[in-house]
Amino acid sequence: MKKSTYREILRNDARYRYNYNPLRVILNESLMIVKGYVSEQEKREIQEILDQELTEDFKLGGHADYDHLLDQVNDYPDFETQRQEDVKLCSLFIDLRNFTKRALFIDDPGVETLEEIASLKQQAISTWIKLARFYQGHIHSITGDGIMVLLGGEQDYDKDEWTVGARAFLLALRILESADHLNEQLKQTLKDKGKEAHIQADNLLDIKVGIEYSPKTLMNPQGVIVNVNNQKKPIGEVKATSFEIDFSAKLLGYYNKAKGELDGSPKYGRVLLFGDKYKELMDFKEDVKVNKIATYEKTMYNVKKCYNAHYIDCKDYKDKVINVEDVASICNVYDASEAAKMASISIMRGEEKVQHG
Repeated sequence: MKKSTYREILRNDARYRYNYNPLRVILNESLMIVKGYVSEQEKREIQEILDQELTEDFKLGGHADYDHLLDQVNDYPDFETQRQEDVKLCSLFIDLRNFTKRALFIDDPGVETLEEIASLKQQAISTWIKLARFYQGHIHSITGDGIMVLLGGEQDYDKDEWTVGARAFLLALRILESADHLNEQLKQTLKDKGKEAHIQADNLLDIKVGIEYSPKTLMNPQGVIVNVNNQKKPIGEVKATSFEIDFSAKLLGYYNKAKGELDGSPKYGRVLLFGDKYKELMDFKEDVKVNKIATYEKTMYNVKKCYNAHYIDCKDYKDKVINVEDVASICNVYDASEAAKMASISIMRGEEKVQHG
């Protein structure tokens, strides 16, 4: 069983304790009681956290905890020295499936316009960015029809590795749930246009999500040096480098195979792909069905290496696993915080008094 100090983080930040789904707040939906008792006050507090995250100055790209590395670059050799090793990160690669092809059909049959496609993509990406900020992630890049998010870093809430993985799991679930909302909106648009016949699975939206855990990431600035008014200046950004970081994107290539194994309907918004390191980090319980979907095999320098891709059908976890405690309930993890230790000692002393009383 894996030890974690996740309850310390829960005590310090309420966002990881709430029972109400932050996606519902972002979408401005009416209060839905999904699990336990949820109050309007809790909903308002989630809104306040989201508002706070969107009033702070942040940028897309890089990582806020390591962007100072680029600031310390004065010439090309500094790109090789201003680096930080062994950073522990979870990377999420998120992509709107088959979104590029939609623009191919704007003239024939002309069901959607280019403006409508762009608006739909903007809504998806802006929603995901808000969710990433709620779970204290860093938007490493916008990648065509998706985004790449990094969780982990130098903050107090990043110190417990398992909790970083739990935050990644919650973020992934919220993103998969957003497929339901986007498709309801798309269906209504088609109905309004009198195109109900096109409300078919192949015409709806789907989202691919891949997660991997990278225990030894190199954070390194990349770019060029420009000379402005005889003053050298670096132009670029800090990138995360490791096999696992790149593998989170490679995982999306196994999406169709994983989706083909699903039972029931609809099949969109259900597949969560991840690699060996994330599987090891989370240590899901036996009743969580983790499916091996493929083996990534490569040979270089006369050495063959293999790495596995896995997936979970998230149908039973969407709108039910809402906070970090919920994630802990489906993983082999226990509270190893100082508070838990003191509580155990107190209980043991109480039993000792009873035995000798």
